[in-house]
Amino acid sequence: MAWSGHSGSDFQQFKNTSSVTRGNKFQQQERSIAGNNNQFNVKQQQVGNIVKIEDVNQSSSNISVVGVIIAKESPKSIISRKNPGTERHLVSFVIRDSPMGFVSVTCWGSETFIAGISNCYHTGDIVQLSNFQVLLKPTDGSEEKFRPCTPLPFSFSLSENYSTITAYTGYDVEDYQALLHLPTKASNDYYSLEDIVANGQALNGEHINILAILKKVGEVKDITTKTGRQTQRCELTLMDEGLSSFPFVIWDKEAASMASTWTPYNTVLYVADARMSFDSYRSCMVATSDSKTVFTVNPDTQEAHSLYQYAQSCDITEEPDDTKADPPLEKITEKFNVSDVKSVMCDLQTQWKPTVYGVSCLFLSQFNTDKEDPNSVITYRCKKCKHPITEMNGYICSNVECCNSALNLFDICEAPMLGEADMEYRIPVSLSDHSGTLELCYLYGSVAEHLIGVKVENYLKLDLANKTKIKWRFLLERCKVYFKVYRSSKYGGKAVLQIISCSLAHPEDIYNLA
Repeated sequence: MAWSGHSGSDFQQFKNTSSVTRGNKFQQQERSIAGNNNQFNVKQQQVGNIVKIEDVNQSSSNISVVGVIIAKESPKSIISRKNPGTERHLVSFVIRDSPMGFVSVTCWGSETFIAGISNCYHTGDIVQLSNFQVLLKPTDGSEEKFRPCTPLPFSFSLSENYSTITAYTGYDVEDYQALLHLPTKASNDYYSLEDIVANGQALNGEHINILAILKKVGEVKDITTKTGRQTQRCELTLMDEGLSSFPFVIWDKEAASMASTWTPYNTVLYVADARMSFDSYRSCMVATSDSKTVFTVNPDTQEAHSLYQYAQSCDITEEPDDTKADPPLEKITEKFNVSDVKSVMCDLQTQWKPTVYGVSCLFLSQFNTDKEDPNSVITYRCKKCKHPITEMNGYICSNVECCNSALNLFDICEAPMLGEADMEYRIPVSLSDHSGTLELCYLYGSVAEHLIGVKVENYLKLDLANKTKIKWRFLLERCKVYFKVYRSSKYGGKAVLQIISCSLAHPEDIYNLA
């Protein structure tokens, strides 16, 4: 590696953890996994000649391969086809011994055996495999629909009774460790974060490659699905030269544990096959890891080195929490017209700045409270976490960190009940003055309730005539509007305008804010 300064800190830390901290443990575990039939029921076999992965074929026998684990999933269980009602346990990973020599490996065995293998070996460890089965991949590409893409036409299968996996401690371990920094795809085959934003929902559901700087690592959270399966979630914030904030969500215990060791601004990530989806709550694209995803940390490529140098030149300033308490209204005195607000939003879209607070006297040029569909002005929120729930996501809590969520990525077992949700206003409005119009703003919750003077549950009982009266009481009237504009990491770094107070303007307000 040619990384300078602290650029190799994550790799060095990872290397030390693999080679030194785990060294004694590996020696003990190697003996227990390969030699303790009572614990893991692994049959001792004579180790064959070590060959390159690329030279393996289906007729190969009495051979071994050595490689570094470049990707690994958490253990799984599936229902056995041969014995319905019973489970088969497995753990999958990818090993590599040369730039183009890497394959998917699946270990099969009892729950205890698979848990032992998973706890013993992790991404970055160098292992030796013996007595494995070579399986040709289907030519239709179906095998790689849910597995990492590999260049060779076969994969390996290990069984508890016949195969062995041991830690490799040969003289050439550094050669294998260097492979951790080679991307599994072409170094120039990636989307910049700006490209992702530009393509928008056209990428929804696609798997793409991403090269970016790690800006922030969120808290690793334990998640239990409705079927009782344990997993972990960790949200990363990525950045590059064109975009200062982009969300990336990890859904896997193994990957989340690895991410917790990465250092913001000193870690460049090449992510192969990240899954793209549109987050309706954030109104932006979000990247997610799945069973196809491979992370290359601090890749040794020209593009990555250039991005690392950019990261070191950035002014590292902690962005404020989007939920930070707002100052009292009397402390907000800076005057803005619509043109000024648009300029502030444009500036915040290109670079981070502190939250801007302001006050304006504006016309309500759109205020459609008399729509027949009440959902056009009302939103539902989860009673527990207060995140919005919509018809688009089946009125299920979209916050996967909330225990009331159905965890759409995993299990949806029952229909939601709107009676268990909180209702609040979400009235779309447009605000105008002599300099222009701010379209598609929203009056939320208590802000809307204080303006129209009707609680949301009473609004639902009004007939159309009374809803129309409310509309014309405020439409085209001047209002005193307090607002804030900030760059939201929650919404992929977009500049957001939030109305924090709206009331009919008094004559002195019109004069003072002119």
